[in-house]
Amino acid sequence: MADKSTYILFALLFLFTITATILTAVLLGIVVNRLPSNNATLVEPDLPLSLVNQINIKDLLKHLQQLQVIADRSNGTRAITTIGFNGTLDYITSQLEQNTNLIVQRQYFTVRNYIIRGNPQLQSQINGVTLHHTYITNFTQILYSSRADFDSFVPLVPIPNVGCQDSDWTSVSAENAVALVKRGDCTYPEKSLFAQKYRVKGLLIYNDGTASDRFLPIQNVRNNLNTTIPAFFISYNLGIQLLNGAPNSSVKMNIDVSDADGIGNICADTPTGEKTQTIVVGSHSDGVPAGSGINDNGSGTVGNLILALNLARLFQTSSSSYPTYAYRVRFCWWGAEELGLLGARHHVDQALLTNVTTVGERLQDYLLNLNYDMLAGPNYRFGIHDRATVPSTTPEQALHGTEKITNLFRQWFNEQNLPWSNSSLGGGSDYVPFLAAGLAVGGVNTGAGGIKPASERDQYAAVLGIGNGGLANAAYDPCYHQQCDRITNINPFAYEKVVKAAAHALEYMGRLNNLQEWLYPNGRQINIPLINRNQLYDFRNDPDLI
Repeated sequence: MADKSTYILFALLFLFTITATILTAVLLGIVVNRLPSNNATLVEPDLPLSLVNQINIKDLLKHLQQLQVIADRSNGTRAITTIGFNGTLDYITSQLEQNTNLIVQRQYFTVRNYIIRGNPQLQSQINGVTLHHTYITNFTQILYSSRADFDSFVPLVPIPNVGCQDSDWTSVSAENAVALVKRGDCTYPEKSLFAQKYRVKGLLIYNDGTASDRFLPIQNVRNNLNTTIPAFFISYNLGIQLLNGAPNSSVKMNIDVSDADGIGNICADTPTGEKTQTIVVGSHSDGVPAGSGINDNGSGTVGNLILALNLARLFQTSSSSYPTYAYRVRFCWWGAEELGLLGARHHVDQALLTNVTTVGERLQDYLLNLNYDMLAGPNYRFGIHDRATVPSTTPEQALHGTEKITNLFRQWFNEQNLPWSNSSLGGGSDYVPFLAAGLAVGGVNTGAGGIKPASERDQYAAVLGIGNGGLANAAYDPCYHQQCDRITNINPFAYEKVVKAAAHALEYMGRLNNLQEWLYPNGRQINIPLINRNQLYDFRNDPDLI
């Protein structure tokens, strides 16, 4: 029988072995966790190499944080004409050029009458009493409306009803007068087109006072791009004051505006794949002046960038395990979406020109457009663009493919045991001009300023667990178009899932043998005629314009 010291020695050796094993396991875990999770060598051997497996929240947040830094250096904004917007474009470009072999190009365009010079002025004269009104407090410029330089007071003519019918305008004589129109029923661009049709000298649209947030003038109201009259949006109180003073009301409008030149789109093409069968993946790169735009649309900007970086890397380093697609993939970042989808509309407009002959640059060379706008909302839903909600003016040839893409996303979320919701394709993001021109479109988002109903909260909680359905009767993004749309205004879980869904859709369609037939079984119109850019955009389907 061994003596007592022998037992003690064995016990010490056993404890040392256990301790060493635990330390080894812990250290190994730390090393593994520090390895880049999108490294192809880390994919489990029993899993096929997949673009979806390369997507992880760590990479998404790393780039999203850089956009926050860029916004902070620009007084908290990434809106066009700011260093925040230019810095965003430079960041996207540098990441693509330093880390991929994608073919990168910029496309520049002009935003008409966007930059305000000096201090806009509005004066009114009611029954001989002259008042000077304050910019922003009492009135704002309606974007894209022209300069005004009134040297004398011009009579004011109230337009009956809300100025949405010809009969409203023909019942009065508004030619060479300033028209006063109440907000409501139709869009601001439509009211402006009526005003121009009836040859007014200026246009004032006043808020309707129907809710607590509908008294003050609204900033960044958008006009029709082709109008040539000055237009202001004024407060409800000022509108009523002028209305009650008629016919003894007159106004002076003075504002100096200039074009914003050199606003940029970025597109990056895979060097492989058929140029005449291109998959376009798009997101907008700009934000609103009021905030950093991290969810709207830094999340889409970075999601698109992550797709581009990873697909390019897979094509370059793993060609034997991850063959290139038969189709060219074009990743695009559109500028000035917040001003009316101007970057995407310009791109489609240029691709439709009859004198565009370069293969790969004509709209007929595009098969579809995937659009990603607001992917990380804190009170998220998984909103899949629904073919059933397309505008009635959508060309017939776009319908089948749009439905196929809708079902493709639904199937993925079902397979992942994730809930999903229908999201409208009626208007409001950069897919609009592509859809209007006859291309199949699709995408996913997490919601904007809309309110999550209790039924949707319960639907998500039933799948994700009690307490994980979000907040009912609250906005999907409570910081939508506000200063608080910062890096803290995102949901990492939703963000990663949505970008993985985007990766799956791209990969699935990229690997199809005949994507064109899958999208357009009855064929598609190849020689698409030039379409007027106003026809490409159905203003009625954009709630921000009403």
